[in-house]
Amino acid sequence: MKTTLTLTALLVALSACNLAPEYRRPDVVTPAQWHYARPSTPDLAVSPQWWQAFGDTGLNHLMTEALAYNNDLAAARQRVLQAKAQAKIAGAGLWPSSALRGDASENHNSRDSQQGTGQFSVAYEVDLWGANRARSKAGSARLSAEAFTRDALQLVVMANVGQVYFNLLALDERKRIAADFLNNVMDVLAIIEARFRAGAVSELDVLQQKTELANARANLDLLNQQYALTENALAILLGHPPHRYSSFPAVRFFAVDLPELNPLQPASLLERRPDVRQQEMELIAAHFDIGVARAALYPKLQLNLDTALSSGQPASTALSLAAGLTQPLFQGGSLEGGLEYARARNAELVETYRKTVLTAFKEVEDAAAIRHHAGRRLQALADAVNLAKQAYRLSQEQYRVGLIDFQTLLSTQRSLLNAENSHVQARLDVLVAMVQLYQALGGGWPDKTLDGKVGMGMM
Repeated sequence: MKTTLTLTALLVALSACNLAPEYRRPDVVTPAQWHYARPSTPDLAVSPQWWQAFGDTGLNHLMTEALAYNNDLAAARQRVLQAKAQAKIAGAGLWPSSALRGDASENHNSRDSQQGTGQFSVAYEVDLWGANRARSKAGSARLSAEAFTRDALQLVVMANVGQVYFNLLALDERKRIAADFLNNVMDVLAIIEARFRAGAVSELDVLQQKTELANARANLDLLNQQYALTENALAILLGHPPHRYSSFPAVRFFAVDLPELNPLQPASLLERRPDVRQQEMELIAAHFDIGVARAALYPKLQLNLDTALSSGQPASTALSLAAGLTQPLFQGGSLEGGLEYARARNAELVETYRKTVLTAFKEVEDAAAIRHHAGRRLQALADAVNLAKQAYRLSQEQYRVGLIDFQTLLSTQRSLLNAENSHVQARLDVLVAMVQLYQALGGGWPDKTLDGKVGMGMM
């Protein structure tokens, strides 16, 4: 019993070393405030169901479908399970390994032709320099990194669903505009043909308007083609084969709400973005890899505990310990190379982390800038559409009585089409910018990894 206690105390003392460097989050220049976005109150965070702010039940349904059936997300969840298994493997070195060895031999002096014997053995590598602990913590950090990667992918999928859906609504609106324009062109053609029969205009006006009619039909066919392709892209995001959505669009394009979103302060982005946290977990794992590489340069102590504990004499126990102690002498530079690699890898990940943070700041600013300028453009184009409609109605009346020529009518006709399409595009830019802003701010992603553990808590 005394020997067992002595050995246990010795193992604890020998396992107290730790060669992994202390982790410190890399310094990154953080802006004090956003340029285009007004910061919200500290208690206001992005809702996890941010897409509901658009007030579109169709979008709500699509998000639920995508989160449940998207193939990329399903694959990402399996990668998390793989990382969990790898973390379990990485932590196995902290525990003793046991085995049962059996032998069978013939016995001619007994009725039984064979006799079996078994021996139970226990082996343990003393974690003299913290290598096994560092390896285990690196595995845990990589598990968290994979979980953050899954969460970042989920934000990408949700943002893609939102953007594709809004593009589908915009195409539906442009199809309506194109159909109205086609009807207008046909109405004007009827006026021109009547005036041509009356000898008021030349055949050239008729041919030009028929050309406009053919182009209008071709444009509507092109929009139908784009709509079909966008439907197919949306189906793939939902994990479904391509097909038509008979219930779409659930609402008209201009009925979708334009929510207000004021981001938190820039510093909060370090905790709110899963891709930033993923890079930090990779960096933490690299720090522990340095500890593993350093420990490889020092002696290792491998114990056969069944042998060491079977002896009641301290001297025999000490001999058993010494028998399992090995010191690397010459490995052709492989151990030194391993340490150099671990340090260089760590330095690389520091720069990758900084670049990821800076990119996160840029993405917020880009989305906020688009929302700001596209919002102002949207209002101006709404006025332009109203004026173009008035000008087109007036030009029809004046052309009917011969006050203006055909080219003036044609110009106002095209101006109305361009104004309406530009108006739709500006509103689509605002909607897409809002989706991108939600994504850039973390999309309501919760600040935790598996089992509710905060990533930095592993330190």
